[in-house]
Amino acid sequence: MIITAHKTLLDMIVDNILISAPEVEYLTSASNYTYIYLMDGTRLLSSHNLGRITTHLALTRVHKRVSVNKTHISKVKEGAIVMKSGFVVAPSRRMKSVLLTLKLKKTPRSRKLQGDGVVKSKK
Repeated sequence: MIITAHKTLLDMIVDNILISAPEVEYLTSASNYTYIYLMDGTRLLSSHNLGRITTHLALTRVHKRVSVNKTHISKVKEGAIVMKSGFVVAPSRRMKSVLLTLKLKKTPRSRKLQGDGVVKSKK
């Protein structure tokens, strides 16, 4: 980890790229690897597991396979979290309490959610 005057402790080096928590929108797991989705639309693959990156960048785990950055949540629907990019995630039953901690406007559910907690956005 490299710390400069402009970076904080919530930085991480992934494939020789320094990323900071505010740049990360959400994470998804792929076995022992993690896809990191940045606000600029970039997707990085890391050999670190989801739990390690979630803890290091102080993100919020909402599903077995998904962690989100609370600052990039657009809205909370009934039973789902919508990110600014349009990505929709349904928290697992165990993580439903995460929805209660989010102080965002709730709107009616508009799409059926898949069993793995991930709904692909239409683009």
